[in-house]
Parts: sequence; C-alpha cells; structure tokens
Amino acid sequence: MSSELFDSYEAEYGSLSDAIRQRLDSALPELVGAERRSALSETERELTELHELAEQMGMELLTLQGPTRSRAAPRVRQYKAEVERLRREVRKAAQGLGNYESNRRALLGDTAGAGRLAAQDLSAEESLLDGDHRTRLLSGNERLLRGSQRLQESHRVAMETEAVGASILNDLRSQREQIVNTRDTLMQADAHIDRSQRTLRTMTRRLLTNKMITTGLIVVGVSLVLLILYIKLTR
Repeated sequence: MSSELFDSYEAEYGSLSDAIRQRLDSALPELVGAERRSALSETERELTELHELAEQMGMELLTLQGPTRSRAAPRVRQYKAEVERLRREVRKAAQGLGNYESNRRALLGDTAGAGRLAAQDLSAEESLLDGDHRTRLLSGNERLLRGSQRLQESHRVAMETEAVGASILNDLRSQREQIVNTRDTLMQADAHIDRSQRTLRTMTRRLLTNKMITTGLIVVGVSLVLLILYIKLTR
C-alpha cells in the first residue's frame, strides 16, 4: 500500500515538474509586466507544492522495504536536487525582464498603443494585486487541503500497517503455543517410551528366569525318571 502511495506522489511530482519546466522555458521569456509577475507568482506557488511532494516522498520512503526502497531512494534525492535547481532558475527569471524582443515591443511601440498599454497595465496591476491576494489565499487553502489529505492517507496506511503487525504477532503467539504444546506432548511420549522400555526389560528378565527354572525342572524330572528306571533294571 505504501508503494502505491509513493507512486501517486511521484506521478503528481512529474506532471507538476513538467508544467514548471515548460513555463520557464517557453512562457516566461515571452512575458512582461503584470503577466510576467503573475506567472512568476504561480511558478513559486507550484515550486512550494513541488517541494512538499518531494518531502512527502522522502517520508514515504521510510515505509518501503527491500529492493523497492533501494530503487526509490536515488530518485527521491534526484527530485530534491531538481527542486533546488528549479528554484534557482525561478530566482534568475524573477531578476530578468523578459527576452529582448518582448522588451523592445513594450518600449518601442506606437505612442497611442503605448498609452493604451500603460492604462491597461495600470488597471491590470491593480486587479492583479487583488487577484494575487485571492490566489495566495486559494493556493494556501489548496495546500492545506492536500496536506490534510496526505496526512489522512499516511494515517490510514499506518493503521493498516499496525493491524497487519498485530495480526502477525497473534499468528506468532499461536504458533508458539502450538510449538510448546507439541514439545510437551513429545516429552510425555518420551516418558511413556522410557517406562515401556523398563517394563519390557523387566518382562524379559522374568521370562529368562522362568525359562531357566523350567529347564531345571525338566532336567531334574528326566534325571529322576532315569534313576528310577536304572534301579528297577538293576534289581
């Protein structure tokens, strides 16, 4: 079960990492002004979530066993290093102003267009402040919700693991009782065998004694018969 949870975190990490990488490589270089700031804010929020996913995978790594854990550990280290690389790239992007062509179009456009763009940019910037505030609140709520769900999932996995452990302990206790009972039975059987061997040895001795007595009586009887015959024949 922990392996399935780790795989789900890894899949979510991959899709989010690809989205950040695509924005850094394609979208951000073409953006200026309010749109650029909004994109950078969204990227930083996603980076925070990406970092949380990497940390969560590091926690789930402790629940994995054997070869699965050995294969997953290098990937987790790679993910954490990738988060740091992306964070540095975002900082560098935040210090820039977009690519040369975008800046040239923004600075050298026609006067009327520049006036309209300035007015639109001012209005967009004012709305962006409110939008950024709402976005931060919503993203914060989303992160809290996802964190709560992950904690609940981890708690469920821990409870399942505890139940499995308790079941294993009960099985081991039952097997121990069976082994103890078997040992006691074997000891009793061994005691019975010893008594039977002693009884057989006693019976064997008695049989030999009776055989010797019987043989002696036969010899005495035959001797008496021969003696009587001899006496009668000699008279």
